[in-house]
Amino acid sequence: MKILDIFSWLPAKEMSLEQIESIYINCISGSGELMYRVETSLPENVDKRILSVTEELRDEEKQVAYLIRNDNIIAVIGYR
Repeated sequence: MKILDIFSWLPAKEMSLEQIESIYINCISGSGELMYRVETSLPENVDKRILSVTEELRDEEKQVAYLIRNDNIIAVIGYR
């Protein structure tokens, strides 16, 4: 798996793209922090920003994952 895109709604000073990538990799390998989880299905009740990004990534034939903290999507990740 190779991460190709990360769309984040957190300020870079709060969490860098490198940190998001690291947390994502740790979550899918089973060694992630308890406060984060990864979903590969589109969560319910997402806003238009997330729908738009998801559609864009899928149009580019990328797989999509959602990094979630406290039941909020903090990043959408495109990968192959």
